[in-house]
Amino acid sequence: MSRKVKSSLSLILFSLLLSITNSGCNLQSSKKNAGESGRYLYSEEIRYAKGFEVEYYEEYTKVVVNNPWSNSSKPYEVYYLYDSGSKKGKATSDGTILNIPLTSLAVNTFSYFEFLSLLGELDIVSGVSDGFRIYNPDILKKIESGEIIDLGDPFNPSIEKTMAIRPQAIINTAYAQIDNYSERLKYSGFKVIYTLEWMENSPLARAEWIKMIALFFDKKELADSIFYEIENRYLTLKEKVNASENIKDRKMVMSGDNFQGTWYVPGGKSFNATLFNDAGMEYYYKNNDQSGSIGLDIETVLTQFRNADLWIGSNANLYEELVTNDTKFLLLKPVKEKQVFNNHNRTTKTGGNDYFESAIANPDLILSDLVKAAYPDLLPNYSFTYIKPLY
Repeated sequence: MSRKVKSSLSLILFSLLLSITNSGCNLQSSKKNAGESGRYLYSEEIRYAKGFEVEYYEEYTKVVVNNPWSNSSKPYEVYYLYDSGSKKGKATSDGTILNIPLTSLAVNTFSYFEFLSLLGELDIVSGVSDGFRIYNPDILKKIESGEIIDLGDPFNPSIEKTMAIRPQAIINTAYAQIDNYSERLKYSGFKVIYTLEWMENSPLARAEWIKMIALFFDKKELADSIFYEIENRYLTLKEKVNASENIKDRKMVMSGDNFQGTWYVPGGKSFNATLFNDAGMEYYYKNNDQSGSIGLDIETVLTQFRNADLWIGSNANLYEELVTNDTKFLLLKPVKEKQVFNNHNRTTKTGGNDYFESAIANPDLILSDLVKAAYPDLLPNYSFTYIKPLY
């Protein structure tokens, strides 16, 4: 099957959010309610993701988004999906009822554009937020032509504009236990599809959320096929790295950048730490048990990562810019040896960055970027997708 790498919150804000929330924070698992209305058939096998579950009933499909902010078994949201035109009885349990396949949609999270594109559903998007920070060329063209409406700030999109386009549902990232904007949307009669893929701790777990969103379009088989290919590509490259005789000394990696006086690095159980390990890199905090970020001062960074072989995730584009920001960076080995990389390879002039859009559905490309940076001889014919070296 062909792979298209098409398609953000501000880069700094989103980078911080990503690093802080590389967590997975105790995603809770819900159990099948013995009193559930409908005839239970079976549950979906979810291979990596912890944030959602799927149960199939004769009358409907039940999708559960687990709650990472609660120790109880109560889910964040439950969806009951009925085939359009179905005359079967509706679920009596609490939850959101939707007829599928969806035919109109507003999207308040950039990372789902690629999922929708792979599923062939990008055309039903009628509203987005922060349009000027979007990378996806198809979405940008439709915003310019007026086919897609920019709803404004992703943390507080315009209710009035949303009501004007009347989407059948709205994809919204959940960032907290209580989401006031979503509550306002639901009060206005809109159905909100919550996404929590960013809480997952591994690239394949995040990518597996394509299975969740596909159910709202009645495309389970297509999503399964797409994810199988994603998984196969990722694991094949991971195995190639593990089996390589050319990697005798694992390259040590440093990550992140200074943000308002604090340098956030990934915890040892985080999404990025998983990527570093799968790419055959050595990481100082690999044995750390945190799934979120670790805040460090610049002096600690210089001490712990002074002799790192490469630096991934710098905010700068030029080495000159690095030195201007802080001359102490000259003490770092990757700066001395010109082995610093940012994630600005696919960007727009207004702030769009494809790393925050299509990368979720292409973890093999993120992994390929890291392998190419650390061990270029392993992928001689590969060119960077999301990252690039400073110049």
